[in-house]
Amino acid sequence: MTAPAFLFPGQLSEFAGMGRDLFESDAAAKSLLLRTSERCGRDLARIIFEGPEAELHENLAAQASVFCVSALAARALEGLGIRPSATAGYSLGNYAAMVSSGAVSYDDALDVLIAVFRETERRGIRGGMGAVVGVRRDAVDEVCALLSAAGKPVSIGNVNANTQFVLTGRADAVAAALEALKPRSLSVLPLTMNWPIHSALMEPVAEAVAPMVAGLSSIRDPLVPFYGPDGRRARTGQDVRRLLATEFVHPTLWNGTVSSMIEEGHKSFLEVGPGEMLTRMLRWIDRSVTCRPAGTLPAIRAAADIIGNA
Repeated sequence: MTAPAFLFPGQLSEFAGMGRDLFESDAAAKSLLLRTSERCGRDLARIIFEGPEAELHENLAAQASVFCVSALAARALEGLGIRPSATAGYSLGNYAAMVSSGAVSYDDALDVLIAVFRETERRGIRGGMGAVVGVRRDAVDEVCALLSAAGKPVSIGNVNANTQFVLTGRADAVAAALEALKPRSLSVLPLTMNWPIHSALMEPVAEAVAPMVAGLSSIRDPLVPFYGPDGRRARTGQDVRRLLATEFVHPTLWNGTVSSMIEEGHKSFLEVGPGEMLTRMLRWIDRSVTCRPAGTLPAIRAAADIIGNA
């Protein structure tokens, strides 16, 4: 069977207890989580496994935890001989996807993640995000344009599928957009995010971290195809460097990213990390391809058995 492509989830995939079996699987896995904790100044093992769960949803704890658990899942798959045919990440998942593709080291990607957190907090940047399902793109664009023109900046931050979007911007603007779109949608849902990720409001952070990203020595051309959040394959180290420095400013075109992968021959996917959000989301994009969760040791072993027997 053709090797599967690895898809890495983003923030809000975190949950209490995630990755425990991966963490306890061997000394190297424990070492990675402990090293991640030290670098970001959070006791991630305690936060993930003991709680309180509210602490896990704090931005740095959530992002570092999802990143680490995703990397551990990819490591477990590769330990069973399953290597990706390609990688892609949903929002925060881009960090793990870049690492899995061989385009940047784990530590350098983690340092960028931490730097983005610190610069966002230092500047006091706040906002909100919300999901809209079952509505046309032109209707979303119209509402966002009207509110933004009225001094309430809001825009599409994630295109999950043709009729499934995540809005981002100032918190009151996102709330107003969700209210305006409610009569035209199947559902709207405010998300528990207090940053305006994937919006122009994050541009000062991109400017601040750019010199750091420019100096990273581990960045190189991906060793396996890496598809970026702009819907295109990132072929060079220069592409990877640009995405590392800016992916949190620009929209995540997940629909386009996955569609590009499918068009280029990738038909089997594994969701490598906590939860099953991307597995469910793929059904909105293309039901002809398969995606299986691979964020726990039982799921990873089951995926390995299916791939080995195909």
